[in-house]
Amino acid sequence: MINKSVLAWMAAGLSFPLSAEVIVLNDGRLETQACAYGRGATAISSAKAQAASELARFIKGNKTLNNNSSKSDVTISDELSNVYESNRELLLEGLEQQALTIDVSSPQLQGNDTCVTATLAMKVKSSKQSINWDDSTQHIAVTVIGEGWPKQGKTALNNAEKDALQRAVSQVVGVWLSQNHAQSSQTTLSIQNDAESTTMKDIIGQQLSMHSEGLVKEWRTLDSQPIANNGIRLTLDVVVEKKPLVQQTSQLLSQIGSPYVKVDAKEPLRTVITNWLGEQGIEVTPYSSLIVKADSRLKTTGNNQRLDIRIKVKDLHNVYSSWKNEPSLLSLPKGKSTFIDLVDVHFADEKQLQDLHQSLFKGFTQVVARGGLSREVIIPAQFVEQPEQIAAIFSTISGVSNVAVQNKNNNIVVRLRYKGSSGELAQAVHLSLAAIAAKPLPKINVNNNYTLTYL
Repeated sequence: MINKSVLAWMAAGLSFPLSAEVIVLNDGRLETQACAYGRGATAISSAKAQAASELARFIKGNKTLNNNSSKSDVTISDELSNVYESNRELLLEGLEQQALTIDVSSPQLQGNDTCVTATLAMKVKSSKQSINWDDSTQHIAVTVIGEGWPKQGKTALNNAEKDALQRAVSQVVGVWLSQNHAQSSQTTLSIQNDAESTTMKDIIGQQLSMHSEGLVKEWRTLDSQPIANNGIRLTLDVVVEKKPLVQQTSQLLSQIGSPYVKVDAKEPLRTVITNWLGEQGIEVTPYSSLIVKADSRLKTTGNNQRLDIRIKVKDLHNVYSSWKNEPSLLSLPKGKSTFIDLVDVHFADEKQLQDLHQSLFKGFTQVVARGGLSREVIIPAQFVEQPEQIAAIFSTISGVSNVAVQNKNNNIVVRLRYKGSSGELAQAVHLSLAAIAAKPLPKINVNNNYTLTYL
């Protein structure tokens, strides 16, 4: 069964860089394979989310089944078409309520990618739960089902409780964003369509559900059932704290919609991009570790020149999205002002600006989807009494993910992702390291908003 945080991505119709195709099997199930770059839990979760997204896209886009709506060689019978049509409304309701059960295969490695196969039966049951956001209350209660199996030194019960709590947080995030869209849209990157809006919502739900600490006030078990392979299925009544959830959601909305970026480009392209970003609500600062990098060059053919522009959203180690203009849009004779004139023309073209906007939005959402900006913490080895505990210590910090540790020049270098600001991370790191410090730690410094160091 695919978990509820992944189903949230499915409801959004969220697309990923690697596209997938949906086929209809002989027994009437819908099947798709999807892949995500990398290894480990993050790549598996992304592949599952992409598979769910492709199934959702298929259902939303095909009111009827026919041989043109499937890439398989299966002949779509009248009976199969009738089953699909009679259940499509339930399928769509299941998407909205995050109540669909999808069978997902074990992950397989294909080159640098992690891939899964997902199948969905056409006959579904949707359990609708009406939830309203009341600003006069401090909490919101939801009923959720979690599943767990013995894994990573934890019991099936522990993992089922964690699964259920994450589902509860993800569900409440979706309710707040759906019923308070006017508030959320004020801090987002000029959302241009429903797909971008729902993508933003479900990325936030996915991220908050991964760190539900401090968001859940209490819960009680309503039902418990054993399931295959020594697993357990729990039904919990969960009470979610609204204030911290709204605060953390707002922070993530700001990272997606109004991030601080540094523009790396030569003039006059730099000024043009900076001004355009300002019109989109993007703050430009020379101190950000998130960079909008623009490379440009003139292509000469005879006496005419065309302009090639490539823009990336990146940090020191990662590229989150890239955009390329259409050089064939215009060519001009060689001259002193040719470069400037071509820049003006390309940034006056609505279609190209729309494509650039979508690329930037994809880049900013990818930063949040991966767990925040990549950062490094440099700690002189002399300050750490138990260096083998570094990875475990950092992994316990709320909002931290993708922790990797290496020794370099008598220093311990910790690379990680963090959803909040570097200042917040510095404070959390300093407090956490005190438990394994060999001597009193000096003040931790934040350099270039990317590197935290005790040097």
